[in-house]
Amino acid sequence: MLKKSQISDNKLFTFIILSTVFSIILNVFLPDTYLLFFFLALVLFFGIIHGANDIYLIIKDKQQNKSIKSNTILYVISVVLITTCFFSFPMVSLIFFVLFSCYHFGEQQWTIFDDNTNSNLFFFNYGLIVFSTLFFFNKNEVIEIVQLISDFNLSFLFFDWLLIISLVLTVTTLILNFNNLKKQLIYQFFLSLLILIVFSQLSLFYAFSVYFVFFHSIPSVLEQTKYLYGNSSINTFKKYFISALPYWLFAILGLFLFYLFFSENFEFSLDIFFSFLAAITFPHVIVIYKMKKTPI
Repeated sequence: MLKKSQISDNKLFTFIILSTVFSIILNVFLPDTYLLFFFLALVLFFGIIHGANDIYLIIKDKQQNKSIKSNTILYVISVVLITTCFFSFPMVSLIFFVLFSCYHFGEQQWTIFDDNTNSNLFFFNYGLIVFSTLFFFNKNEVIEIVQLISDFNLSFLFFDWLLIISLVLTVTTLILNFNNLKKQLIYQFFLSLLILIVFSQLSLFYAFSVYFVFFHSIPSVLEQTKYLYGNSSINTFKKYFISALPYWLFAILGLFLFYLFFSENFEFSLDIFFSFLAAITFPHVIVIYKMKKTPI
């Protein structure tokens, strides 16, 4: 497992707090057009690039020349197959995307400050309450997106019950895993409170962007950098971004093609954007899960 220091924990915690508060302030004072550009740029850069080095995470400690080509081909094929499934069976694929993301988000957040934390069921439940809270405060937008993607109409009552059930499950598994989680409860309490404020004050995409970039993607980049290069420094960050750049450009091209084939115009569309994220999420979740279980 990756090892962390108390100093780096405090720095990352402070960064998440300050960047989130800054985003809330921008939401109040910045016009919507500029706000959309700001959050879209964050997601397109940090959000996508945090998964752009999946190939190198897969082939670490293997023969690179042979593995890069073969694993890249397999990775691209898996994304294409998932994309095909998503548009052939949209409702089923959407459910699996949310379920995969629940575990992935919960796992990342609860291993930021203590990599010895190991409670898969709690990770899933915490991620579920993150999603259910986000959905609860943005019911109309979520209903519209699900309708556009799958032609399925959700009721408002669904979000109320989802929040109640996820809260009960999270609290129950927190109690059951208290000894395993107690070291970081103070950190996570303040982060959870901040998440609640963000989700209640910002619209769906802006709220998701804050969580996805500052709570998830950037901490993941730090962790991946240390896994790949042994430490997190300016030089290793440069290596990470240079190796990720070709795959990031490929992902941006993929998003462009998504809009070209599935959207009537090139205006920002939440249903197309979230469909694209879903297509690249499934293989990434598996890669990160294996990375976190691999000692260095």
